[in-house]
Amino acid sequence: MVLIKRIAFLLAFLPMGAAFAQVLQDGTDPETMVKIAQMDSSIFKLKNKLYPPIAEPGDLNIYGYNEQDIPVFSDSAYAYRLSLLETEIPLQYNQHVRTFIDFYANRRRKLVSRVLTTSRYYFPIFEEVFDREGIPMEMKYLAVIESALNQNAVSHVGATGMWQFMAPTGRIYGLRTDHSIDERRDIIRSTEAAVRYFKNSYRIYKDWLLVIASYNCGPGNVNKAIRRSGGKRTFWEIMPYLPRETRGYVPAFIAAAYVMNYAAEHNIYPEQQDIPQLMDTVLVDNQMSIEQLAVSLQVSPAEIRQWNPALKKGYIPFSTNKVVLNLPYHLALKAAELNSDSEFRNRSTQALMAINQSNTPEKVSSARATTYVVRKGDNLSSIARKHQVTVAELKKVNKGKIKGNRVNKGSRLTIPASRG
Repeated sequence: MVLIKRIAFLLAFLPMGAAFAQVLQDGTDPETMVKIAQMDSSIFKLKNKLYPPIAEPGDLNIYGYNEQDIPVFSDSAYAYRLSLLETEIPLQYNQHVRTFIDFYANRRRKLVSRVLTTSRYYFPIFEEVFDREGIPMEMKYLAVIESALNQNAVSHVGATGMWQFMAPTGRIYGLRTDHSIDERRDIIRSTEAAVRYFKNSYRIYKDWLLVIASYNCGPGNVNKAIRRSGGKRTFWEIMPYLPRETRGYVPAFIAAAYVMNYAAEHNIYPEQQDIPQLMDTVLVDNQMSIEQLAVSLQVSPAEIRQWNPALKKGYIPFSTNKVVLNLPYHLALKAAELNSDSEFRNRSTQALMAINQSNTPEKVSSARATTYVVRKGDNLSSIARKHQVTVAELKKVNKGKIKGNRVNKGSRLTIPASRG
């Protein structure tokens, strides 16, 4: 009878904005709880069939939420949804996990929206490395709680990059960190280093949640917690003996996995912003000037730096192990040819010497700048491509005219001189 009343209640409100799950009353039998949880997760699919979304590009609000709606669900709904995820790592639901789901889905909605966008670019890179090395795919969510998928993230103690390596630890796992390059910011190198850590840690603990815990507090603290627990070998058993931050770290990881998979159910969608295009890597063993490389590839130096945040100076340093250069796919082959071109190497060396002799920063030549009137359908990315400049350069010379990543029809934008 309780179940029948609940179905009637949900169907009665089906046509209205967002359906909000009801908190279960104490004493509900387990079988009914499972059925209710299934309805909490599937009722929106039924609604979507009855009321299909508006056919507009990028419209992901398939549940018809109002913009200000923040859905709330029962514990059983969260537990059931986690159980549906096909994962190698057990994603157990409890009140610790619930706390972080509320944190991400309620208080950090804008952050989740931004991460949903950047994950479209970074997750495939992670997955390629993980698949090659036999790492569970869900370990990619570790980078979400470490850095919010920010290659340039730096913690208050100096941990840097998407995987938040300290410099000494990074060197142990093969990351170069010196005056000219910081591979903790390199997406490929840092991910491969993180994988080496994961594999070493798993050989010790044979448990992925303990691997995650050790990534946060170090194997010494995990080993101490195991001893203090009387030899227990699962995270939840040794949790009370771990450092306070680590006690929340694993629940935060599980909550991140949940929110990244069920963001739309919580009325959270990727924000509108440009994401990097399809990229490829080139191994470079010749020191070369970023300025000269940019000219040869017909892009701006700012774009080279944007694609390669590991580069700290105005040049790509020499390395016996070769430097990984990240470039758009169509430019990668050309860069590889340039790397072996002796004539280009000589020109690059001369350009590098000129850069070293001049301490003046790059400036946009206002004399060569042009004006562009924004048309219907334009966005920053399309305008930048049309004029062979970067979005960052557009924003720099149009302060006050561009808010966020949107431009209004009729706005007059200053277009910096192309470096192509």
